[in-house]
Amino acid sequence: MKLKENGHFFSKRRGNFCYKIIRRDNNLVKEAVHMNAAHVSQPKWKWFIILSAVIVLSNFYAHRLLPLSENDRQWAAAGSLVDFVLVLPLLAYLFVFRRKRQVVPVIGVALSGYFAAKAIIPQAHLAGMEWVGWLLLAGEAALFAAEIWIIVRLVKTIRSIRRKVDATEGAVTPALTVWHEAEAAFSENRLAKVIISEWMMWKFAVTSWRQKAPESNRHFTAHRRTSVLAFRIMLIHAIILETVGVHWLIHSWSPVLAWIMAVLNIYAVFFFLGEIQAIRLNRVTVEPDKITIPMGLTKRVVAEKDHILSVRWIEEGEYNPKDQTAFHGIYTDMEKGKPQIVIELDRPATVHYIYGFAKKADTIYLCLDQPSEFLEAAEAEGFKHTSQKGDG
Repeated sequence: MKLKENGHFFSKRRGNFCYKIIRRDNNLVKEAVHMNAAHVSQPKWKWFIILSAVIVLSNFYAHRLLPLSENDRQWAAAGSLVDFVLVLPLLAYLFVFRRKRQVVPVIGVALSGYFAAKAIIPQAHLAGMEWVGWLLLAGEAALFAAEIWIIVRLVKTIRSIRRKVDATEGAVTPALTVWHEAEAAFSENRLAKVIISEWMMWKFAVTSWRQKAPESNRHFTAHRRTSVLAFRIMLIHAIILETVGVHWLIHSWSPVLAWIMAVLNIYAVFFFLGEIQAIRLNRVTVEPDKITIPMGLTKRVVAEKDHILSVRWIEEGEYNPKDQTAFHGIYTDMEKGKPQIVIELDRPATVHYIYGFAKKADTIYLCLDQPSEFLEAAEAEGFKHTSQKGDG
């Protein structure tokens, strides 16, 4: 529950609704806002992991520890295959993938279950059942071919969007515009969103070093008064040193694991390089119809003017860093800063995270290097806001 005595807003959760009293046109208005669906139907990973562990352990006990006759072993092997190839994928769908109606990962779970079954069930008991694995591999191959086609479509779409963006001059950087429009074009495809995120990471990390950040009275930074860039550089140095030292130590024990860790560390270095460039180049931007708020590679949100109730100074004690229904536009280094600006919305905006994840936010908190100039720009574009600190 949140309460402000000066009447800026009051919210109280009851059931699946959040009742808010907000200031609109100098009047207090009570609204009942349904809670974010993501909070109501979050994937139930805990239950999936518990039930999966019960299935795996019970099958391991049956085949490795329990004495069975030859006839019983054949039936036990068939039952275990049903558990690993049908029951586990069904549980994965019900507890994890059903909310977004994702089927492709379920087939991957089935294939993984088959390999787990082969590891647990003695090979002699699986005689005559090899066709199950070949059937799953054929399904995976068909899905892989379909995903290659999605990648081809994605490349064509990005090229088309890029040509359109290059022909127009927008307020935000072209890369950010391409990212947003490409994800919108493939809004229902998680694989495409992952590929887009990877492409943006490599683009910022490798090809953006000659680009200049936009500078105008509608572009605002959020990193210059923090050590977030220095912190990312420190992490890069730590990863490089760890790669050199630990690689040779692990290589003597497991060469494969050593090279896997080396590849992951190299990926992390490029990720942080891309993050540094994304923070430097992508600015909080006030446009006539919206406010675009990117926070490096990891998250971004667009607040449409039609759904903005107010853009104002934050009040003492109002900010809750654990608020899951808010967008926290604050860079974190050694310690997390405190926001100066709050943007209140009458309809939740979609927060886009890297790799296609998303959530809804009805409040946006910002910690900027130029908060006063930001409010002046918002006023110039006609956004409702409080221009003086402490106004109510």
